[in-house]
Amino acid sequence: MRRRLALAVVTTAAVLGMVAGTAANANAALDVNWNWATGFIPNLPNSATPPPGAENVSGGGSSSCNWAASPNHLPLILVHGTWEQQHDNWNAMSPYFKNKGYCVYTLNYGGNPGDVMWGWKSIAASAAQLNAYIDKVKAATGAPQVDIVGHSQGGVMPRYCIKIITGCMAKVNKFVGLASSNNGTTLSGLAKLGKFLGLTDGISLVQPAAIDQTIGSDFMNTVNSCPTGPAANVCNGDTVQYTVLETNGDQVVTPYTGAFLSKQSGVPASQVTNVLVNDECILELSEHLGMTYSQNVASRAARALDGTTAKKCVVSLPYIGG
Repeated sequence: MRRRLALAVVTTAAVLGMVAGTAANANAALDVNWNWATGFIPNLPNSATPPPGAENVSGGGSSSCNWAASPNHLPLILVHGTWEQQHDNWNAMSPYFKNKGYCVYTLNYGGNPGDVMWGWKSIAASAAQLNAYIDKVKAATGAPQVDIVGHSQGGVMPRYCIKIITGCMAKVNKFVGLASSNNGTTLSGLAKLGKFLGLTDGISLVQPAAIDQTIGSDFMNTVNSCPTGPAANVCNGDTVQYTVLETNGDQVVTPYTGAFLSKQSGVPASQVTNVLVNDECILELSEHLGMTYSQNVASRAARALDGTTAKKCVVSLPYIGG
Protein backbone atom coordinates (compact mmCIF):
# COMPACT_ATOMS: atom_id res chain seq x y z
CA MET A 1 0.00 0.00 0.00
CA ARG A 2 2.79 2.39 0.95
CA ARG A 3 4.55 1.70 -2.33
CA ARG A 4 1.37 2.31 -4.38
CA LEU A 5 0.78 5.57 -2.50
CA ALA A 6 4.31 6.71 -3.20
CA LEU A 7 3.93 5.88 -6.88
CA ALA A 8 0.82 8.03 -7.02
CA VAL A 9 2.59 10.87 -5.27
CA VAL A 10 5.53 10.92 -7.61
CA THR A 11 3.61 10.54 -10.88
CA THR A 12 2.86 14.25 -10.94
CA ALA A 13 6.50 15.00 -10.22
CA ALA A 14 7.56 12.81 -13.11
CA VAL A 15 5.17 14.57 -15.47
CA LEU A 16 6.55 17.91 -14.37
CA GLY A 17 10.03 16.78 -15.29
CA MET A 18 11.42 16.06 -11.87
CA VAL A 19 12.67 12.63 -12.94
CA ALA A 20 16.39 13.09 -13.25
CA GLY A 21 18.03 12.89 -16.62
CA THR A 22 21.45 14.42 -16.91
CA ALA A 23 22.29 16.18 -13.64
CA ALA A 24 25.45 18.22 -13.73
CA ASN A 25 27.31 19.28 -10.65
CA ALA A 26 28.53 22.80 -11.28
CA ASN A 27 31.71 22.12 -9.34
CA ALA A 28 32.43 18.73 -10.90
CA ALA A 29 34.32 17.70 -13.98
CA LEU A 30 31.81 15.07 -15.10
CA ASP A 31 28.09 15.08 -15.74
CA VAL A 32 26.08 12.28 -14.13
CA ASN A 33 23.17 10.72 -16.01
CA TRP A 34 20.76 9.27 -13.46
CA ASN A 35 18.36 7.94 -16.10
CA TRP A 36 18.64 4.15 -16.41
CA ALA A 37 16.89 4.05 -19.78
CA THR A 38 19.39 6.40 -21.40
CA GLY A 39 22.42 5.35 -19.37
CA PHE A 40 22.20 1.57 -19.27
CA ILE A 41 20.58 0.47 -22.52
CA PRO A 42 22.66 2.54 -25.00
CA ASN A 43 25.85 1.28 -23.34
CA LEU A 44 25.10 -2.41 -23.82
CA PRO A 45 27.65 -2.56 -26.70
CA ASN A 46 30.33 -0.73 -24.71
CA SER A 47 31.50 -3.50 -22.38
CA ALA A 48 35.15 -3.03 -23.36
CA THR A 49 35.13 0.64 -22.34
CA PRO A 50 35.19 1.76 -18.69
CA PRO A 51 32.38 4.14 -17.72
CA PRO A 52 33.07 7.87 -17.38
CA GLY A 53 35.46 8.57 -14.51
CA ALA A 54 36.80 5.02 -14.22
CA GLU A 55 39.95 3.19 -15.21
CA ASN A 56 40.34 -0.50 -15.97
CA VAL A 57 43.83 -1.71 -15.05
CA SER A 58 43.29 -5.33 -16.05
CA GLY A 59 46.26 -5.06 -18.38
CA GLY A 60 48.55 -3.89 -15.59
CA GLY A 61 50.54 -0.67 -15.55
CA SER A 62 50.17 2.44 -13.45
CA SER A 63 47.07 4.49 -12.78
CA SER A 64 46.60 8.11 -13.80
CA CYS A 65 44.72 8.81 -10.55
CA ASN A 66 46.56 9.75 -7.35
CA TRP A 67 44.50 8.21 -4.53
CA ALA A 68 46.91 9.59 -1.91
CA ALA A 69 45.85 13.14 -2.86
CA SER A 70 42.52 12.26 -1.22
CA PRO A 71 43.71 10.37 1.87
CA ASN A 72 40.24 9.54 3.14
CA HIS A 73 39.36 7.82 -0.13
CA LEU A 74 41.00 4.51 -0.87
CA PRO A 75 40.84 3.28 -4.49
CA LEU A 76 37.26 2.26 -5.22
CA ILE A 77 36.41 -0.82 -7.30
CA LEU A 78 32.91 -1.02 -8.76
CA VAL A 79 31.79 -4.63 -9.37
CA HIS A 80 28.94 -5.21 -11.82
CA GLY A 81 26.18 -7.81 -11.59
CA THR A 82 25.02 -10.85 -13.56
CA TRP A 83 24.53 -10.24 -17.30
CA GLU A 84 25.82 -6.71 -16.86
CA GLN A 85 29.23 -5.16 -17.44
CA GLN A 86 31.47 -2.33 -16.30
CA HIS A 87 29.98 0.39 -18.49
CA ASP A 88 26.21 -0.09 -18.45
CA ASN A 89 26.07 -0.96 -14.75
CA TRP A 90 28.19 1.99 -13.56
CA ASN A 91 27.53 4.74 -16.10
CA ALA A 92 26.05 6.93 -13.34
CA MET A 93 27.85 5.95 -10.15
CA SER A 94 31.34 5.96 -11.66
CA PRO A 95 31.32 9.69 -12.50
CA TYR A 96 29.44 10.35 -9.25
CA PHE A 97 32.25 8.86 -7.17
CA LYS A 98 34.91 10.40 -9.39
CA ASN A 99 33.39 13.82 -8.76
CA LYS A 100 33.66 13.12 -5.03
CA GLY A 101 37.41 12.64 -5.33
CA TYR A 102 37.66 8.87 -5.58
CA CYS A 103 40.02 6.99 -7.86
CA VAL A 104 37.48 4.67 -9.52
CA TYR A 105 38.25 1.31 -11.11
CA THR A 106 35.99 -1.12 -12.96
CA LEU A 107 36.42 -4.54 -14.52
CA ASN A 108 34.53 -7.14 -16.49
CA TYR A 109 34.46 -10.61 -14.95
CA GLY A 110 32.82 -13.96 -15.50
CA GLY A 111 32.77 -13.92 -19.29
CA ASN A 112 34.84 -14.17 -22.45
CA PRO A 113 36.61 -11.44 -24.45
CA GLY A 114 34.12 -9.84 -26.80
CA ASP A 115 31.07 -10.64 -24.67
CA VAL A 116 28.42 -7.96 -24.48
CA MET A 117 27.14 -9.19 -21.13
CA TRP A 118 29.37 -10.58 -18.40
CA GLY A 119 29.03 -12.17 -14.98
CA TRP A 120 27.59 -15.50 -16.14
CA LYS A 121 30.41 -17.90 -15.28
CA SER A 122 30.99 -19.69 -11.96
CA ILE A 123 30.99 -17.17 -9.11
CA ALA A 124 33.91 -18.89 -7.40
CA ALA A 125 35.98 -18.48 -10.58
CA SER A 126 34.87 -14.84 -10.83
CA ALA A 127 35.96 -14.24 -7.23
CA ALA A 128 39.45 -15.42 -8.17
CA GLN A 129 39.40 -12.89 -11.01
CA LEU A 130 38.43 -10.14 -8.57
CA ASN A 131 41.20 -11.15 -6.19
CA ALA A 132 43.75 -10.82 -8.99
CA TYR A 133 42.25 -7.49 -10.06
CA ILE A 134 42.50 -6.07 -6.54
CA ASP A 135 46.21 -6.88 -6.69
CA LYS A 136 46.48 -4.98 -9.97
CA VAL A 137 44.70 -1.94 -8.53
CA LYS A 138 46.99 -1.98 -5.51
CA ALA A 139 50.04 -2.27 -7.74
CA ALA A 140 48.81 0.52 -10.03
CA THR A 141 48.10 2.90 -7.16
CA GLY A 142 50.41 1.89 -4.32
CA ALA A 143 47.41 1.82 -1.98
CA PRO A 144 47.41 -0.61 0.96
CA GLN A 145 43.74 -1.57 0.54
CA VAL A 146 40.68 -0.93 -1.62
CA ASP A 147 37.00 -0.24 -1.05
CA ILE A 148 34.37 -2.06 -3.09
CA VAL A 149 30.83 -1.22 -4.20
CA GLY A 150 29.05 -4.12 -5.89
CA HIS A 151 25.63 -4.64 -7.45
CA SER A 152 23.59 -7.87 -7.42
CA GLN A 153 26.07 -10.73 -7.97
CA GLY A 154 28.71 -8.03 -7.43
CA GLY A 155 27.33 -7.81 -3.91
CA VAL A 156 27.94 -11.47 -3.07
CA MET A 157 30.89 -12.50 -5.28
CA PRO A 158 33.36 -10.23 -3.42
CA ARG A 159 32.19 -11.80 -0.15
CA TYR A 160 33.36 -15.16 -1.49
CA CYS A 161 36.73 -13.57 -2.22
CA ILE A 162 36.89 -12.05 1.26
CA LYS A 163 35.74 -15.15 3.13
CA ILE A 164 37.14 -18.03 1.10
CA ILE A 165 40.21 -16.89 -0.86
CA THR A 166 43.32 -16.66 1.29
CA GLY A 167 44.63 -13.10 1.59
CA CYS A 168 41.64 -11.37 0.00
CA MET A 169 40.13 -10.10 3.26
CA ALA A 170 43.24 -8.12 4.21
CA LYS A 171 43.05 -6.19 0.93
CA VAL A 172 39.49 -4.87 1.46
CA ASN A 173 38.58 -2.05 3.84
CA LYS A 174 34.87 -1.38 3.23
CA PHE A 175 32.34 -3.22 1.09
CA VAL A 176 28.97 -1.81 0.05
CA GLY A 177 26.48 -4.15 -1.62
CA LEU A 178 23.52 -2.93 -3.67
CA ALA A 179 20.64 -5.40 -4.07
CA SER A 180 23.06 -8.18 -3.17
CA SER A 181 22.08 -11.80 -3.65
CA ASN A 182 23.63 -12.62 -0.29
CA ASN A 183 21.30 -15.44 0.73
CA GLY A 184 20.19 -16.60 -2.67
CA THR A 185 17.05 -15.82 -4.61
CA THR A 186 13.96 -17.51 -5.99
CA LEU A 187 14.22 -15.14 -9.00
CA SER A 188 10.58 -14.29 -8.31
CA GLY A 189 9.79 -18.00 -8.27
CA LEU A 190 11.61 -18.91 -11.50
CA ALA A 191 14.34 -20.81 -9.66
CA LYS A 192 11.73 -22.93 -7.87
CA LEU A 193 9.97 -23.63 -11.16
CA GLY A 194 13.23 -24.60 -12.85
CA LYS A 195 14.07 -27.00 -10.05
CA PHE A 196 10.60 -28.55 -10.22
CA LEU A 197 10.96 -29.06 -13.97
CA GLY A 198 14.44 -30.52 -13.62
CA LEU A 199 16.08 -27.74 -15.62
CA THR A 200 18.63 -26.42 -13.13
CA ASP A 201 21.40 -28.88 -14.00
CA GLY A 202 21.18 -27.97 -17.67
CA ILE A 203 21.13 -24.24 -16.94
CA SER A 204 24.14 -24.57 -14.64
CA LEU A 205 26.23 -25.83 -17.57
CA VAL A 206 25.70 -22.67 -19.62
CA GLN A 207 24.88 -20.03 -16.99
CA PRO A 208 26.43 -21.29 -13.75
CA ALA A 209 26.27 -17.91 -11.99
CA ALA A 210 22.47 -17.93 -12.19
CA ILE A 211 22.24 -21.29 -10.42
CA ASP A 212 24.94 -20.29 -7.92
CA GLN A 213 22.66 -17.49 -6.76
CA THR A 214 19.60 -19.63 -6.06
CA ILE A 215 18.58 -20.35 -2.49
CA GLY A 216 20.22 -23.50 -1.14
CA SER A 217 22.83 -23.83 -3.91
CA ASP A 218 26.25 -25.29 -3.15
CA PHE A 219 27.75 -21.84 -3.67
CA MET A 220 25.35 -20.24 -1.19
CA ASN A 221 26.03 -22.92 1.39
CA THR A 222 29.77 -22.29 1.05
CA VAL A 223 29.77 -18.49 1.07
CA ASN A 224 27.44 -18.39 4.07
CA SER A 225 29.29 -20.93 6.19
CA CYS A 226 31.70 -20.11 9.02
CA PRO A 227 34.82 -21.99 10.16
CA THR A 228 33.35 -22.48 13.63
CA GLY A 229 29.94 -21.96 15.16
CA PRO A 230 26.64 -21.42 13.39
CA ALA A 231 26.40 -20.39 9.73
CA ALA A 232 26.29 -16.65 9.01
CA ASN A 233 27.07 -14.22 6.23
CA VAL A 234 29.75 -12.49 8.33
CA CYS A 235 31.85 -14.65 10.62
CA ASN A 236 33.90 -13.86 13.70
CA GLY A 237 37.36 -12.69 12.70
CA ASP A 238 36.18 -10.86 9.58
CA THR A 239 37.79 -7.40 9.41
CA VAL A 240 35.78 -5.80 6.58
CA GLN A 241 33.14 -3.11 7.19
CA TYR A 242 29.88 -4.13 5.44
CA THR A 243 26.86 -2.13 4.30
CA VAL A 244 23.94 -3.50 2.26
CA LEU A 245 21.44 -1.23 0.53
CA GLU A 246 18.19 -2.73 -0.79
CA THR A 247 14.75 -1.62 -1.99
CA ASN A 248 11.45 -3.41 -1.51
CA GLY A 249 10.84 -3.22 -5.26
CA ASP A 250 13.63 -5.69 -6.05
CA GLN A 251 12.14 -8.28 -8.40
CA VAL A 252 15.38 -10.25 -8.94
CA VAL A 253 16.61 -10.83 -5.39
CA THR A 254 13.47 -12.37 -3.97
CA PRO A 255 12.52 -12.14 -1.24
CA TYR A 256 14.26 -8.76 -1.05
CA THR A 257 15.12 -9.40 2.59
CA GLY A 258 17.53 -12.05 1.34
CA ALA A 259 19.94 -9.24 0.49
CA PHE A 260 20.52 -8.42 4.15
CA LEU A 261 23.53 -9.78 6.01
CA SER A 262 23.51 -11.85 9.17
CA LYS A 263 26.49 -12.02 11.52
CA GLN A 264 27.83 -14.27 14.20
CA SER A 265 27.33 -13.08 17.77
CA GLY A 266 30.94 -11.98 18.19
CA VAL A 267 30.86 -9.56 15.22
CA PRO A 268 30.37 -5.95 16.41
CA ALA A 269 26.98 -4.50 15.52
CA SER A 270 28.65 -1.49 13.90
CA GLN A 271 30.50 -3.72 11.42
CA VAL A 272 27.36 -4.81 9.53
CA THR A 273 24.68 -2.34 8.42
CA ASN A 274 21.53 -3.31 6.49
CA VAL A 275 19.47 -0.48 4.99
CA LEU A 276 16.07 -0.69 3.31
CA VAL A 277 16.28 2.57 1.38
CA ASN A 278 12.48 2.92 1.14
CA ASP A 279 12.27 3.20 4.93
CA GLU A 280 14.44 6.31 4.75
CA CYS A 281 13.02 7.74 1.54
CA ILE A 282 9.43 7.19 0.41
CA LEU A 283 10.37 8.54 -3.04
CA GLU A 284 12.77 5.62 -3.64
CA LEU A 285 10.87 3.29 -5.97
CA SER A 286 13.61 1.77 -8.10
CA GLU A 287 13.77 -1.95 -8.76
CA HIS A 288 16.80 -4.21 -9.13
CA LEU A 289 18.41 -2.74 -12.24
CA GLY A 290 17.52 0.87 -11.53
CA MET A 291 19.25 0.94 -8.15
CA THR A 292 22.59 1.89 -9.69
CA TYR A 293 20.91 4.91 -11.29
CA SER A 294 19.37 6.22 -8.06
CA GLN A 295 20.81 9.27 -6.33
CA ASN A 296 19.24 8.03 -3.10
CA VAL A 297 21.19 4.79 -3.30
CA ALA A 298 24.39 6.48 -4.47
CA SER A 299 24.37 8.99 -1.60
CA ARG A 300 23.94 6.21 0.95
CA ALA A 301 26.72 4.17 -0.64
CA ALA A 302 28.99 7.20 -0.44
CA ARG A 303 27.99 7.79 3.18
CA ALA A 304 28.85 4.18 4.01
CA LEU A 305 32.34 4.81 2.63
CA ASP A 306 33.11 8.31 3.90
CA GLY A 307 30.69 8.75 6.82
CA THR A 308 29.84 12.33 5.83
CA THR A 309 27.84 12.39 2.57
CA ALA A 310 24.28 13.61 3.13
CA LYS A 311 21.51 11.14 2.32
CA LYS A 312 19.42 12.26 -0.63
CA CYS A 313 15.71 11.64 -1.07
CA VAL A 314 14.53 12.43 -4.58
CA VAL A 315 12.16 10.75 -7.01
CA SER A 316 13.61 7.48 -8.32
CA LEU A 317 11.26 5.41 -10.48
CA PRO A 318 11.35 1.78 -11.68
CA TYR A 319 13.42 1.32 -14.86
CA ILE A 320 14.12 5.04 -14.90
CA GLY A 321 16.08 5.90 -11.78
CA GLY A 322 16.47 9.48 -10.71
